[in-house]
Amino acid sequence: LTFNGLSKSHRAAGYRSGWLLISGPKHTASDFIEGLDMLASMRLCANVPAQFAIQTALGGYQSINDLIVPGGRFYDQRDLAWKKLNEIKGVSCTKPEGALYLFVKLDPEIHKIYNDEMLVLDLLKQQKMLIVHGTGFNLQDNQHFRFVFLPREDVLADAIARFELFLSTYQQTPDMARSK
Repeated sequence: LTFNGLSKSHRAAGYRSGWLLISGPKHTASDFIEGLDMLASMRLCANVPAQFAIQTALGGYQSINDLIVPGGRFYDQRDLAWKKLNEIKGVSCTKPEGALYLFVKLDPEIHKIYNDEMLVLDLLKQQKMLIVHGTGFNLQDNQHFRFVFLPREDVLADAIARFELFLSTYQQTPDMARSK
C-alpha cells in the first residue's frame, strides 16, 4: 500500500485530498481489497472540489522539483532552519528528506517541558509564533514540536532567533502538567 496526497506532493495543505495505491499480486489480496473498499465507502466523505485538482496536479508540470534541489527555495529554507535550530542549546532535529517541516526535540535536561500545549500557547502569546505540539501527533512525551520551514529565509531566521530568546527564559513546573 502506498499513500500520498496533494498536501505533501503539491503543497496544497488543507485540501484533504489523498489516495492509496495497491500494488503487487491483487488476486491474492481480493478479500483485503474488498474490506478496504467497504471501509472507504462507509467512513470517507469525498472532498469533491479537491478531487478535480488531483488529475491536473499529477499530470501537469511538477513545480516542486525546482524548489527542492540545491539553490531551490525549499532546499535553502530547510537547511537554514535545520542549522539554526540545531545551534540552539538543548534543541535538536533531523534534516527532513521530504517533509516541509522539522520535527524538533527539546532536551529534557535543559528544557523541562511538562505541558507542550502550554509551551505552544505561551510562544504564540509572547513571540507571535505558532508551532504544533508533539502530543498532537500522539507522542507520549512533551519534548517535541513541529516547525514549518515555508517562510522566507529572513522570516525563518528572525523566528528562530525569537524562539531561542523565548527558550532562554521559559520555565514550566511539574504542576503545569496537570492543567493539560
